[in-house]
Amino acid sequence: MSVIDRSRRRSSRAALAVVAIAGAALSVSLAVPATASEPLDLEGAYVLDSAGALGADAARVERALDALFEETGAGLFVVVTDRFDGAADSFDWAERSAVMSSLGDRDTLLAIAVDDRAYAFSYGPDWPVDPSVADRAEVDRLVPALRDDRFADAIVSYADALVDEGASGGSTGGQSGGSGGGGSGGDAPGGGIPIVAIVAGLAVIALLVWIVVRARRRSRGTGGAGGALPGGARPGEPAGPPAPSLEQLDSAVARRLVELDDALTTSEQDLGFAEAQFGAETVAGFRTALLAARERVTESFRLRRTLDGAEPRAEAERRASLGRIGALLDEADDLLEEQEEAFDALRDVEQSLPEALAALRAAEVALEARAATAAATVERLRSEYALDAIAAVSGTPDQTARLLSLVREEVLDAEAKSSTGATGEAAVAVRAGQLAAGQLSGSLDAVDRLADELATARSHLAAQRTDLRAGLQAAAGLPSDAAVGAAAAAAEEALRVSEGGESDPVDALQALVVADRRLDELLATAREAGERRQAAAAALDRSLAAARSRILSTAEYVAAHRGGVGATARSTLAEAQAQLDAAVRAPADQPEQAVQAAQRAAELAAQALRQAEADVSSTMSGGAPVGLPGFPGGLLGGGRSGGGLGEAIIGGLIGGLLSGGGSRGGFGGGGLRGGFGGGSPTFGSSRRSGGGGFSGGSRSSGRRSGGGRF
Repeated sequence: MSVIDRSRRRSSRAALAVVAIAGAALSVSLAVPATASEPLDLEGAYVLDSAGALGADAARVERALDALFEETGAGLFVVVTDRFDGAADSFDWAERSAVMSSLGDRDTLLAIAVDDRAYAFSYGPDWPVDPSVADRAEVDRLVPALRDDRFADAIVSYADALVDEGASGGSTGGQSGGSGGGGSGGDAPGGGIPIVAIVAGLAVIALLVWIVVRARRRSRGTGGAGGALPGGARPGEPAGPPAPSLEQLDSAVARRLVELDDALTTSEQDLGFAEAQFGAETVAGFRTALLAARERVTESFRLRRTLDGAEPRAEAERRASLGRIGALLDEADDLLEEQEEAFDALRDVEQSLPEALAALRAAEVALEARAATAAATVERLRSEYALDAIAAVSGTPDQTARLLSLVREEVLDAEAKSSTGATGEAAVAVRAGQLAAGQLSGSLDAVDRLADELATARSHLAAQRTDLRAGLQAAAGLPSDAAVGAAAAAAEEALRVSEGGESDPVDALQALVVADRRLDELLATAREAGERRQAAAAALDRSLAAARSRILSTAEYVAAHRGGVGATARSTLAEAQAQLDAAVRAPADQPEQAVQAAQRAAELAAQALRQAEADVSSTMSGGAPVGLPGFPGGLLGGGRSGGGLGEAIIGGLIGGLLSGGGSRGGFGGGGLRGGFGGGSPTFGSSRRSGGGGFSGGSRSSGRRSGGGRF
């Protein structure tokens, strides 16, 4: 986006906000059915909220959906329910509701189940929103707010992001503003100036953060050359408006350079106040970011002086240099942004320290009870299944004990600091406890999920055996062939092993599916095309189930031990997710391709889990550092004692506090940026890829699925 585009977009969004305020006076009719647990017909409504989660904000949600339609032509319908009942899974629930509601090819349904902590999309095949735009909006806007239980904010922010991206892509815009720009105020909790004066140190910190953020956002909003050359389109993006003149570009870049330099100067001057409030160790990361940002601004000034030199330069060369300056300013801007959310979280904790500390105490009690239940579940799984089948959670009891101990330590530390009036240090301790509590909650969730997955796989074994035996019968009727004979022998062996496969039903199910598919491949030349498709389709759901189980188990293991898992395991897991996405995206008339991709996904996920386990074992045996890298200055380290602290790094707390992570509320949330340190894994949890993530749903309507958990 060029510097001129950025300025125009700000003006456009401001105008839209004015229209949104005027439109707030209009009455909005929202249908609220008596129950929405089963797939339903929206009966023409934009929004159905049977769970009562939207409340008075329902009208604001509908205005945002109206604005999205008027700006982009994209229809977005929303259902908020308690649970996804009466369907195979959340994706099937959303697709069936979309079909029952007669949604068009340009319409998409977003279904949210409050109690299930899940959401699902059913995308119309011609929905006029670029998939990459929808992906970013889902990851950056929708999921973090859902995890904070800000359901109305999540929907409004998601719709606004689609409108914003549409405007930045060169759309002419509509006449209705909805909730765009700053009009809705849905992205952050509200709050006014308190009547009673806050302690002086807190006021200084709030002022520091406000000055830095305001100046940084102002510099970005008024323009700047981004990573692409001004006026040009990035690869794969539609062509934008004509490039600005060299004079316009030069003026915009110069203005942004001055504003960012001023913002850095103010930040550097006021950093001492932050150190006095939270301590030098706590703000070390912010100091490092300021130094790195200053280096980029200094380099930008050097390039600018070169441009202002006496030697004339060609226009293309000047544009390239201005583009480089813009890229450097973007880097400096991003360095500050990485620290912004962490300071916001600390500030929020300190402003409501008594409430935050009380909530952390309550969370400690609840998590202690859940940990006892999870330990019993793990013991039951050990008695019923093979060790390999439960490897992802076998160490959970020990890990939960360490994390519980860490939560208790931080609660006691926060209480002690608070009693002496050291509110800044108390806030740091509370935030650290929140991170540990979130990580612990995620580990306990993984135990419950794996227990369900194993039971489901066990229930599928009989049906898969029946399918494989049918394939053997069909193969027996074929002329003698060495390849068919070898495949039949492998199938017989898979059947024999599966009879004792109750101890590892996921592995046994995968072996049966592989043998069945091998037979199907060899039988393909002897079958009619329709019969081949039916056989593959029958195996597809089970293949997807096996792949999803493997991927999700591995992803949760990586999430629970992310501090000790290296790049190889993560890359392999990412490839497994890509294969699963390919399986789900495969055309409905090519189930063979989908099954093959699903099988490959399961194999890669198993490989990734083995590598991750090896990484964690190596890290544990080699010892872990005392502090938390990415938690500046070793905030949870330097000066503290206790063996549980170093081991908590393996639980994935690295960088969780002051490295840009953290959504702004709720335990166990965290979004893809971390939340309170927990968060659900990226893999399969919130990706949209034409049925992406861990989707599947019905494949007969031409619609695509997406979604995950929050």
